[in-house]
Amino acid sequence: MRQIWARAPTSPHARRGVRAAGSRDMPLMLKREYDALVAANGDTPKKPAGEPERAPVVSEEEVGNIDNNSADATDDHIVSARLVGSKRHKEARARLKHGTSLHLRRDEANKHDPNAIAVDVTAGFLPIHAGFVKGTQAESLAPALDSGALTVVACTVDAPNGVDALPTADVPVRLTLRRRDDGDASATSALELLKCPFDVPSSVGYVSPDILENAFAEPMPTHPWLTHHECTKPSVFAALNPVTKAPMDKAWVYVTGDKRFSDDDADEHGKSYSGKWMIMGVKSDIIDAYFVECAKAVEAGELVAAKAPAGGGDNGVGVLICYTKDFRDRVEAERAGVALKRRFGSGVHLKYKTDSATYAGMYATGGGKGGGKTCCYEMKSGSLTMDVDERVYAECLKLAENGGGDYA
Repeated sequence: MRQIWARAPTSPHARRGVRAAGSRDMPLMLKREYDALVAANGDTPKKPAGEPERAPVVSEEEVGNIDNNSADATDDHIVSARLVGSKRHKEARARLKHGTSLHLRRDEANKHDPNAIAVDVTAGFLPIHAGFVKGTQAESLAPALDSGALTVVACTVDAPNGVDALPTADVPVRLTLRRRDDGDASATSALELLKCPFDVPSSVGYVSPDILENAFAEPMPTHPWLTHHECTKPSVFAALNPVTKAPMDKAWVYVTGDKRFSDDDADEHGKSYSGKWMIMGVKSDIIDAYFVECAKAVEAGELVAAKAPAGGGDNGVGVLICYTKDFRDRVEAERAGVALKRRFGSGVHLKYKTDSATYAGMYATGGGKGGGKTCCYEMKSGSLTMDVDERVYAECLKLAENGGGDYA
């Protein structure tokens, strides 16, 4: 396992060739006799076996130049990651306090994950294994560490209220990463992910009271769903018409930035290519704020439309539906997914389903005609990368080309 320790600061004196304590030095008198004997034979004096190489002597001026050049060449970034698996290591977890220093090491031989990054906490001078960096984050970070484009300067536990007060077993950690190569794509990707908040930001669903005051947010009376007039901003409508208060006969609360868009729209050939990112399992006590945030994404042009179940869903749990216009445009689909991650935190798990699959009755559960997997795209918790299921994509495209209909 290759270690990625944060480098300890060194003083100028430490660079002047001070030998490590415990090195095996030859007694001074014996060494002089040895050197004289070797010189008499015309040989070059040899260093006794086991004596360490002396560090080069560096002047104070040279030390200053090295430090200045190093400062010019470095670019530090403070980001966040997740430590997972600590509950399986009780001794280590007991030492995880807010601000506790941690050490990272690449575990390239890990048979389960070649990108594994192990996390240790020290007990005295001994490291104790505490778990691993979350897999989806390690997948992005490991290549940048391996190439040297990023190095770890520091890593500490980031849990002000203690790890036992956290809502999950995962432990937030604060990383200081030093960028060595501005042009390295792996470093760019890793920093983009780790700078994105993992947890849902506290600002989700916020709309200024000044904007809401005296705002017009009456629903359209003729629409089968609870939706807004074109003159009303989506975020204002969502804030003033909470999902949980919507009449059940309306089925959905719906906002759009393009009144020409509908999830059942078809082109002149009867083909529909729309699709949606889904945030599943949203509880009723937060779904109102979450839907307002989706409406803000619509308003910002990140989505074409969004909807939530009137009343908040069944048994206190609902789903948020966030539309894109054409699932064939993978760049646009991924861009919309990343935008949702930035709003709700990279820890949110997103799945993408085409409307053609919905029309054909493709459901993962509940006895749908297709059965099995029904989502062609997915963005896992802790990742900003869109995974594609090519088999499901091909089936969904076939359905769309056929104008919907039965799953084949």
